[in-house]
Amino acid sequence: MKDFYNILEIPRDASPEDIKKAYRKKALAFHPDRNPGDPKAEAKFKEVSEAYEVLSDENKRRVYDQYGEEGVKGFGAGGPGGPGPGGFSSMEEALRTFMGAFGGGMGGGGESIFDSFFGGGGFEGGAPAGARKGASKKTTLKITFEEAMSGCEKEIAMTSLVECSACDGRGAKSKNGIQTCATCQGKGQVFQSRGFFSMSSTCPTCHGEGQIIVNPCPECQGEGRVKTKKKVKIKIPAGVDTGMRLKMSGHGDAGEAGGPPGDLFVYIEVEAHEGFHREGDDISVDLPLTFTEAALGCKKEIPTPLGEMCKLVIPDGTQAGKVFRIKGKGFPNVHGQGTGDLLAIIFIETPVKLTEKQKDLLREFEKLETPQNHPKKKGFLDRIKVFFSKS
Repeated sequence: MKDFYNILEIPRDASPEDIKKAYRKKALAFHPDRNPGDPKAEAKFKEVSEAYEVLSDENKRRVYDQYGEEGVKGFGAGGPGGPGPGGFSSMEEALRTFMGAFGGGMGGGGESIFDSFFGGGGFEGGAPAGARKGASKKTTLKITFEEAMSGCEKEIAMTSLVECSACDGRGAKSKNGIQTCATCQGKGQVFQSRGFFSMSSTCPTCHGEGQIIVNPCPECQGEGRVKTKKKVKIKIPAGVDTGMRLKMSGHGDAGEAGGPPGDLFVYIEVEAHEGFHREGDDISVDLPLTFTEAALGCKKEIPTPLGEMCKLVIPDGTQAGKVFRIKGKGFPNVHGQGTGDLLAIIFIETPVKLTEKQKDLLREFEKLETPQNHPKKKGFLDRIKVFFSKS
């Protein structure tokens, strides 16, 4: 009589997880794809698959423990009619057990059995059959320049699929309204074997769920989810800029068949400001000066987007285009890496609509001007003279 415990090298009180772990280790070692053309490995693969088929089933294991190998033949271990003299009657049955123990052989991308089990990563269970993450959602949120600078909290209304409260997301009116799919035996996939290779596909009966709802919930019509409008509060950190994306985990649609909910992605759009311009974490503003203010110097107060006033001393002889930097009065860095500056860019406004008296005074001032009053003008004329002299 075969000792299935000895074949898998496990104690008789081994837990279901220990049984599965031992089988996976041996099945991978003796799999035909790893041992092409080796009849001994093929026989061993069938043997460990037969042992697992019996010991992984609670009822079969109980009968085997009491009556031995002969007792479980009535259960059809290894397929209808029970195993033959050499264990499983065909490699197809052994491979079917193998695929079931690993949760299915072919992934959604159609990778081969080598990719799934021997090429990288393997498969260690996870979500239940048919479980899918809920759909993620995205929205664009417009905020003002000032809100982007200081941070804010916004509330948006959105329509999402949420877990049905009437059935707690089961989709059935009661727990008894859900039955294991008879086609795939709850695995969500059906298997086909061709020689040493196995292929899996989504079960056509339960569509990968592994279960059939025979008494659907009247509220969600068996979907387990219902559409509802809800409000979501979004905390906008200070320093955000147009094009940045915030991720709100778990605020998308509810998952299917026990899967996790999707996420909400919020794309930020900051409205332009009439007076201020953003350059990274710095803020720039054009500061107009009159001719006399620029020539004689003056004191100015510059507002920030948050309404705070900053004092600035303009020295005499300030030229157009001069940039004055006020430290720490720009945007806070969204990642917490300091604060930008406020840049005051000088431009000199030429007076218009002059009176005759003003014009006369300017003519008198012009007579008093010397080349030293306009060094840039003098330098420009000197460069022009040099250019023409070379010509």
